[in-house]
Amino acid sequence: MSDSDARCTQRPVTATVPAVSILMPVWNNEQNLREAIESVRAQTMSSWELLLIDDGSEDSSLRIALDCAEADPDRIRILRHPGGENRGSSASRNLGLRHARGELLAFLDADDVWLPDCLALQMWEMTQRPEAAMVFGAAERWCNPDEPFNEAKARRADWGDNYIPPVVPAGEFLGVLPLGSLLEWYLEDESKVPCICSVLLRTAVARAVGGFDEAFRGLYDDQAFHAKVSLAYPVVAHDACVARYRQHAGSCCAEARADDALQEQGRAAFLTWLARYRRMLVRSLPPLTVEQPQA
Repeated sequence: MSDSDARCTQRPVTATVPAVSILMPVWNNEQNLREAIESVRAQTMSSWELLLIDDGSEDSSLRIALDCAEADPDRIRILRHPGGENRGSSASRNLGLRHARGELLAFLDADDVWLPDCLALQMWEMTQRPEAAMVFGAAERWCNPDEPFNEAKARRADWGDNYIPPVVPAGEFLGVLPLGSLLEWYLEDESKVPCICSVLLRTAVARAVGGFDEAFRGLYDDQAFHAKVSLAYPVVAHDACVARYRQHAGSCCAEARADDALQEQGRAAFLTWLARYRRMLVRSLPPLTVEQPQA
């Protein structure tokens, strides 16, 4: 399909401004994409727009995205890089960020799914904490895709089955986190990195920190973004499970875990970036000014 074919299927955006803009990068996700999109459409909170950012897919992902946009044209839009290029997850999220109209921003990768109350719960947490720049909750590590969601079982389980890891380290408190503590926790234990599918933040904050660093095309892209936000703005952690984070061998994280050299290279690049960022950028960010989101 040509770029012109993709563009001509899109309709003008509606006049109603959504409360939440959802960014979903899409790259060769034909197996799970429709399920991810349908989990957005099943949300109990309906004031959202979904931006599907095609990252140069070579399978039927773009056709699936176009079909879903056709089914819900007032809320689903498709974006592509010039020439249909593949530029990685960070560049794709930044493209979505430039087009986002909602006051709040959420993320869902094309192989994950939200639980139906995800946006409603996240919005409630944000309204309870007006000082918060970002909130995040729990996400089930979805190891067995054939097993229906069972929160009680997942909270009792451990690695190897569907399980829900703790959101904060043992002995720490939920709620507003001390500035920078989220970064320090996941530098010590990478399991404490918030799943991007469990995050809701203010769009103005994402833009203030410069969005995602495009040097990270997949590995450590979330860590760099969370570092930018958590070093400068209040972050709230809660324990409600809002998403299912699919575990599969084809993900960039699984590939890195299977290759020690790749994992070490990625972490070294992140730590080098982090040291430079802490020295040069974080002190120049603007203060957070917010208006209460409307459910």
